[in-house]
This record gives sequence, C-alpha cells and structure tokens, in this order.
Amino acid sequence: MDYSSGGSMDSALERAAALLHRGEHAGAETMALGVAGEDPACARAWFLIGAARHGQENPDAALLALERALALDPDLHEARRACATLLLEAKRPREALAQIEELVRRRPAETDFLVDAGFILEELGEPQAALARYDEALRRAPGDFRARLNRGALLARLGRLEEALRDCQALARSHVGSAAAHYNLADVLLRLGRYADALAAAERALRLAPEKAETLMLRGLALAMLARDEEARAAFAQAQRTDAAAAGNYRAAAASAAGVAVPQRLTLDPRQIRLARLLERQKQCDWAERARLVDGMRQLAADLRRAPAPLEEMGLYHTALSLPLTAREQQALAQGLAIGIVAQVGGSPAPANPAGYRKIRLGFLSPNFREHPSAQLQWRQLALRDRARFEVFAYSLHFSEGPLRQKIVESCDVFREASDLGDGDIAALIARDGIDILVDLAGHFDFSRPGVLARRPAPLRVSYLGLPATMDAALIDYRISDAFTTPPEERPFWSEKLVFLPDTFWIYNDREEIAGSRPARKACGLPENGLVFCSFNASYKIEPDVFGVWMRLLLQVPGSVLWLLDGGQAVRRNLSREAAVRGVAPERLVFAPRLPRPEHLARHACADLFLDTFYCNAHTTATDALWAGLPVLTCAGDTMAAHIGASIVRACGLPELVAPNQVGYEATALRLASRPEDLATLRAKLAGNRASCTLFDTARRVHELDRAFETMWQRHLLGLPPESFTVPRDAGADA
Repeated sequence: MDYSSGGSMDSALERAAALLHRGEHAGAETMALGVAGEDPACARAWFLIGAARHGQENPDAALLALERALALDPDLHEARRACATLLLEAKRPREALAQIEELVRRRPAETDFLVDAGFILEELGEPQAALARYDEALRRAPGDFRARLNRGALLARLGRLEEALRDCQALARSHVGSAAAHYNLADVLLRLGRYADALAAAERALRLAPEKAETLMLRGLALAMLARDEEARAAFAQAQRTDAAAAGNYRAAAASAAGVAVPQRLTLDPRQIRLARLLERQKQCDWAERARLVDGMRQLAADLRRAPAPLEEMGLYHTALSLPLTAREQQALAQGLAIGIVAQVGGSPAPANPAGYRKIRLGFLSPNFREHPSAQLQWRQLALRDRARFEVFAYSLHFSEGPLRQKIVESCDVFREASDLGDGDIAALIARDGIDILVDLAGHFDFSRPGVLARRPAPLRVSYLGLPATMDAALIDYRISDAFTTPPEERPFWSEKLVFLPDTFWIYNDREEIAGSRPARKACGLPENGLVFCSFNASYKIEPDVFGVWMRLLLQVPGSVLWLLDGGQAVRRNLSREAAVRGVAPERLVFAPRLPRPEHLARHACADLFLDTFYCNAHTTATDALWAGLPVLTCAGDTMAAHIGASIVRACGLPELVAPNQVGYEATALRLASRPEDLATLRAKLAGNRASCTLFDTARRVHELDRAFETMWQRHLLGLPPESFTVPRDAGADA
C-alpha cells in the first residue's frame, strides 16, 4: 500500500485509531504497521501499534513500540501516558511515575497528569506525596472530578475521616449523577459509624449503577452494621452473582488491609463482620460503640459454647484480647476459629518424614521475620540454640528486607521465604524438610497462617510468644508458658497441653542497643518539670477502664503528663477528646513519634513511671521499658494476656510493682507519683537487677526452651501423647 501522500497516511492513521476504538486490535496494528513501514519516523503510527499490542495482551512488544514513538516525538503525551500505564501493569511503578512526572513538566496546565502521579504514588505507598499532587491539581482546577474523588478516598484510608467526608459530600453534590461519588461518600460514612447514612448513599450509587458489585458489597457492610443480617447476606450474594471477580477483588483488598493472608479467611457472615469492624474502632481508641462490641463478643462466645460452630474472621480474636472477656469466653472463640480453619483445610495432613537424623529439627513459623517488634525477640534465641542438639529452620510468611531480617536469616540453619505459597504448599515444604517440632510464633495475627498448623505438617506443633491466649488443640499440641502467667484456675480453658518454664516464659534480646545519649525532655515534647507517666502500648490495648485511671492520676498529680506512642491522627483525636470529657486538658497527652529502636529505648529515660494496660498487658513494650531502666507498674488480670506484664515485672525482681487489682494499681501509681524518693529507689533497684535477673538472661531462657523441646520430643519417640509438664529449674540457677 502506497502512503506517499500525506493525506492518505493521515487517513490510514484515522482508520487505525477507529479500529482501535472498536476493539479490533489486530486490524489496528496491521493498519498502523503499514504506515510505519512507509514512514518509520511516524511517531503516531508507533503509538497506535503500541496501543493495539497492549489490547492483544502483548505488553513487552507494546512497550517497545511506545518507547520508539517517544524517541521520535518526546512531546507525544498519549504515548507517554500509555507507556506509564504499561509500566504500572508490569509492576514497575517508579518508572511509570518518571513518565508521568515528565508529562507534568512538559504540560503543567493539564491537571490530569498530576492526578495520575498521585495515583501512582499511592501504589508506591507514599500517601503524603500523593495527597500533595491531588492538592496541587485542585489548586489549579478546583472542580477537577478525579482529583477530588481520589483525594477523598485517600483521606479516608489515612483515617482523616472528617476531611474525607467534606470532599465526598462536595463531590456528591456537584456530581449528583456520579455513582463513584456516592460510593466514596458511602464508604466514608461507613467508616465514621454513620451506618444509616452510608446505606442511603450506597443505594443512591446503586440506582445510578445497579450492576456494580463493589457497591453491593459496601451496601452489605452497611446492612450488617445495622444488624439487618438477612438483607446483608442477600446483598453479598447479589454481588457474587453480578460480578464474582469484582466481588472477589473487593474481598481481597479488604483482606489485605486487615492483614489476612488468604482472602477466603475474611468472613461474609454479617455478625462476624459487625464485630470485626467494631474491633477496628477499638484500634483507634474509638469507644463510641464499645458496650455494643463487648456485649456482642460475649454473646458470640456464649452461642459458641452452647453450639460450637466455625468462625471465619481471625481478627475477632487477637484485638478482642483487649476486652474484658473471661478465659472461658476466649476459649469459645478460639474453638470456633479452629473449627473454621480445620473445615477449610479438609483432606489429609501433610505427610511428615520420619526422623532419619540425630538432631531435633525445629521449624519456626512467623509473618514477623522482618522489621517488627517481635522479631527483636527472635534472632537472639534462634542464634543461641544448641546446634549440637538442634537444627533451626525458619518459614517466613511476610516478605520484607532489612537488617533485622538479615540477622534472623543468619541465625538459622535454613531460612525459607514462604509468603507466596499457599497453606498446603507451606505445609508440604515443612514436611519435606522433616521438621520434628513446628513452633508457631504468631497465632491469629496479621498475615499468619493457622491453616498450615491445621494440616499437621510436623509431629508436634507448639505455640510460643505470639498470641497470648489459647488456639485450641486442633491447631496446637503444646503452649509454652509459666506457672504465674497461666495459673491453675485458668488451665481448664486450654485444650492444648501447657509447658511451664521456670520464672517466666518471656524472652528478651540481651544485646538490645540503647542510643548513647539521653534526649532532653524538651526535645521529646515533654515539660522540663513535672512527672511523666508513660505507656508505649499499641493503641488497641488502651481501653476506657485504664484510660479513666490515667486521667484521674493526671488530675491528682499537678503538672504531670501522659506520654503515649503516636498511633496516628485518629488515635490522637479520639484520646484527646476522651481526655477532655474526663476534665483533662488534651495538651497533657504527649504523643511520641516512632523512632529507630536505639533512640526509642534511650528516650525512656525521660519518663518517671510506665503504666501498663489492664486486659492485654504490655509485653515487648514492658520489657523494653525495664531494659531501658524505667519502672513498670502492672496489674495481674484474669487471662494470659492480662498476666504477662506481671510475669515480666516479677522476673525483673520488682514484685512490688505488680498490683493485685485495678484499685491497687491506681493507689500505687498515685503513691509513687507523690513520693519521688520511692521512684528513685525503684530505679536504683532495677539498675542493680538488670545484670542478674532472669528476665534478661537470654541464654538461660534458651536453655530452658531447649529442655522443653527435648522433653516433648522424647515423649513423642516413646509413643506418648502430649501432656502438660514443668521444666525444672537448673540446679545452679538462682532460687
């Protein structure tokens, strides 16, 4: 075909574009290739070739064509934008962003490119940079629909809900016919707990786009929160029928946000959804519906005791440990989760290889072999394990990079990254490795895989650290504890067998580095004078009972402040509001930003007394404080999660800081705050104990664990079933 005439060539390009628009990608490519054959320097022809190849799912060839188009005409914005799209699909977001930023530079008046840049920055996990791009787009064009839509959705994900609401309301008013605008508004209203309003907004979106599976799913969530459970189930079922893939994507995104490794483990049961979402509010110290949450969890536990049934929602358990539930109620929830997990597994357990070697093979399973507080506890004990008796394997369930992960890798004989494998494949891998004792370090936590435990890939399964509660014998054979953390009255509520270590089961890294210089109080945002109460617990552990005590202490100790770990804007806002309700000026709450670990440990010196939480104590956080020289006041509660703080403090040689109840806790805190000489005495005692107390004797704890593992394995070799036992204290150990 002869394209020597410019007009004919333009006509051919128009026909190629028309074919592309109609979805006739092969025909469009042939037409555009004809033009490029006659005029290899025709940038638009190469752009159309790239777009046609993209439509035929040939991304590599498409990218080459687009790059050739840009080499011929760097200002061909369609080609550059298409190139960015391909790079993003190829999981090369940095390169995609570079293309869009070049468009922003070349065409600064076009806000579309700023919005594109914001979207890619969100994909890169840089929300503040993304927000800046959306803000810039709106400064240039206040009515830009995409910028306002994306900004509102991002603000919602960041927890800045009131700002997000303003954006979404404005967009829904200005674009009454936009289903997307009403969908985003419904999402924000749902997050705010305005369930009836969220339902109304979702139904407006559905009138505009009736077949939108995502909106049907969101409508189902609103109905679940309104306790209209049958209607919620119908909405979820309709979403599945309408677009199973879209409904699945919605569920997968929600699972990822919740830290659930397997989307199918995210429930569609309305009651479980309702309780899980209320627990999410607890993480932000939003207690508006806490009574509803506690009553709902107790009723669920009661129902499960009467008629054991499967639970699908893992998040119902871990965060619920911050609620005033009994050990019996916790056991009912654990049993429900175990039933659900075992039911999903089905089939036979992974075949374990018979032991054909002298050493015991220990496998450690965790999603936290990365920059994570629990990983600080692990690398040292893995490294200290007696290699004459044990081989150490680790199975990582959440990929990450960094120096802490590298320490863990170096502390193991074999380290396997298993995060991309399914539960069955992980279990088969563990079985092929011939693991004798599989030690789960996470429990029902973000990105954990209890389905691996249900497949019994090793002869013995042990729970250590991780979840401070029962997991049920269907998943675990032995739980490692100590006699104080699991007292006799609690033991009937464990179906797994208990192994009691001397003194405390808790382990710490005795090589933790503390930065050399203590920061000034002023540098930490603290007053130069006045008592500093401190609690660096995770925000979900802070609940109204303990917060009420803290606020009464601030009211009774003039000039005092409460120093908390910064849990984000929503946590700051909610706790400041709760302080004001209790008559305390919000500025007396000081929020500590996250710092590198050595600097974080060093700043403990600026505090006077660490105050523990009630229902789920400080664990690593308490040990950090004691290691840094800060006395910890705790209160022994009624469950394992509420006993660990006391076990830790006792093992540090400070039993006087274990209050018998909440009243005693408050009285002790007030006495210590009023008598600085008593606090000074406690600091001196703690400093003297650090070198000799059992809490920080990591080698001793590892030796005790080794003896526990050997006893378990010897029982197994003798054909004996798991049984509870106590690891005796070494003859030479301190009494």
